[in-house]
Amino acid sequence: MNLLPYLENGFSYPDYLKKIEEQLHDIENSGDEKGYAKYYSINLKRIERLDKTFDLTDEQKERLNKFNSDFKLLVISEGWCGDAAQVMPVVNVMMNEIGVEQKIVLRDENPELMNEFLTDGAKSIPILIGVNNEGNEIFRFGPRPQHGMELLKKHKENPQEYTDEQFHQDLQVWYNRDKGVGIFEEFLSKMN
Repeated sequence: MNLLPYLENGFSYPDYLKKIEEQLHDIENSGDEKGYAKYYSINLKRIERLDKTFDLTDEQKERLNKFNSDFKLLVISEGWCGDAAQVMPVVNVMMNEIGVEQKIVLRDENPELMNEFLTDGAKSIPILIGVNNEGNEIFRFGPRPQHGMELLKKHKENPQEYTDEQFHQDLQVWYNRDKGVGIFEEFLSKMN
């Protein structure tokens, strides 16, 4: 699949944030039948917090700058996605550091693309795809760091004992404690 058309039509990171704000506004004004407004609102706050607080250390910058940055980054996301709110600000800082262009497309507006990047058959996001100049995938990361995947596996294996609510609570606690370090490390390993 040639990914260049998606890069051409994607949102920049600042435009993606504006899009989330517009979607939240639209949902609030339309009655929010699906109950999504709270997720958009919480995620905008998470993104804003991480945009202000996440910085690369000198050691992280040095490690990051050793990698070939001759690629573009395509991200499949949605404003309601809690994992995207945690992952994307960290990766945005990383891409800015090495001068890699990134574009974001919405999952629900691009089903043909999403169907090419399923996670165990599910439309899980965010999916971050390194794309070469020919439009081919060279690496991918997502939908969440390994620790989050382990928590999800624990939930799926025994949802009665380890509830959806407990999974989401534990995942958020981990993200808060990790402060982007796990995301940095795992994303960097994918860039190899």
